[in-house]
Amino acid sequence: MMMSPANIIDVNEETFEMEVVHYSTLVPVVVDLWAPWCIPCRVQSQTLAKLAHEANGEFRLARINVDEQVRLAERLKVTNVPAVKAFVEGRMVAEYIGVLSEKNIRMFVDRIMPRTGALLLAKGNSLMLLGEFAEAETALEQYVAESHGNPAGMLAYARSLLYQGKSIQATRVLENFPPSGESAQADLLLPVARAFSQRGLDEIVFDDPLEAAFRNAIRMAKRGNILIALDGLLGVLKKDKHYRGDQVKSIYLGLLEVLSDDHPDVRQYRSDLSSALF
Repeated sequence: MMMSPANIIDVNEETFEMEVVHYSTLVPVVVDLWAPWCIPCRVQSQTLAKLAHEANGEFRLARINVDEQVRLAERLKVTNVPAVKAFVEGRMVAEYIGVLSEKNIRMFVDRIMPRTGALLLAKGNSLMLLGEFAEAETALEQYVAESHGNPAGMLAYARSLLYQGKSIQATRVLENFPPSGESAQADLLLPVARAFSQRGLDEIVFDDPLEAAFRNAIRMAKRGNILIALDGLLGVLKKDKHYRGDQVKSIYLGLLEVLSDDHPDVRQYRSDLSSALF
């Protein structure tokens, strides 16, 4: 797999929270703090970029020019460059100042990397965030097999399948979901999987605008156009909040779960649903 450009990025004060702190809940993030006038920085930055390319998405390298991002550097308590800080699960877990040998930088990165199994789960979730659903499916399927049906892995795997409209496989996973802390989320996904398998989705409806809008929304969701589908279902609910009983609402909530709370638009869509229903 070719490395995504998202694995080596430049960040600033505005993007730091999302691209470093939040992203570190998916995979470790190594922050390279440098300055254009700093010759040792160039050497270290090249080594870090090399390791990031080799890692192929197992960690993200985030670069910060301290001359341009003075307030961010102060916030991170940078007193000298080059400096490197590592973030995992939303917090800084390791750091050093100065230039290390490539061997020692590798050791630094290795210490923050999760175990292989956890790495597969993190990789799958990260790939979904990047829109690479087929590759996410592969990683998550492997994780589920190696973890003997870990519920968090099964939930993520089902989401990757639904993103691709693979309703039969997703239904099989969700109907055999083990009792766990993730069971409620799996229950939310099941109406989506069943809706994708519904017969007659491609039949054109001329005499019932709400039914036509409903079917079109499901078709859009099955093709991966989830935001368009949510807009369509919201339109149906605004006209008739009891249309098809609770099915429209259930599918809407299920699609939000497919996106997960990591998606930046989920909060707004939850608010829109409340406005339509109450």
